[in-house]
Amino acid sequence: MMWGVAYAVCLGALFVRLRTPEAVSAAPQLPAIDEPLAVVRWHHRLFYVLLLASPLEAVMVGSRSSGRAAGLGLFVLGVTLYRLAARSLGDALSPFVLPRPGAALVTTGPYRWIRHPMYLGQACIALAAPLTVGARWSLAITAVAVFVLGVRVALEEAALERTYPEYPQYTRRVRRFLPFVF
Repeated sequence: MMWGVAYAVCLGALFVRLRTPEAVSAAPQLPAIDEPLAVVRWHHRLFYVLLLASPLEAVMVGSRSSGRAAGLGLFVLGVTLYRLAARSLGDALSPFVLPRPGAALVTTGPYRWIRHPMYLGQACIALAAPLTVGARWSLAITAVAVFVLGVRVALEEAALERTYPEYPQYTRRVRRFLPFVF
């Protein structure tokens, strides 16, 4: 029961956005004609399926107790990283691979240390969700979701390089996922 509550709290922290009344939202973005929508759709669908399948598996099939604390810690880390990255992106945040038209390259916040903190947060969440509730079969979905995430990262890096002349210099200075390592 406690793990289910912790899981629900993490999901709430991931999906519920609090805004001040004076906050201005960016206009909804439509996909560009050359947007790789199939990858975007697979990416989003797999993460939603994973977040639903993990607790369902735990209820329907049963769960294991090992790894739950580590899973919860990873879940909190993933949500925190995801939210910090989204806040740093601000109006540059886009659901698509191609950068939002007119947005500047963001190199502040967690983007000072790694190029894809939001995706690292999602990868942490993808691994943490099944572990937190003790669902082991859902880890197969995690593997596919992380693979699709890797494809998306490769496409996004190419799009960022085409869009921002300063991006190659940024990539030489800042690692993709782990500061100073990878």
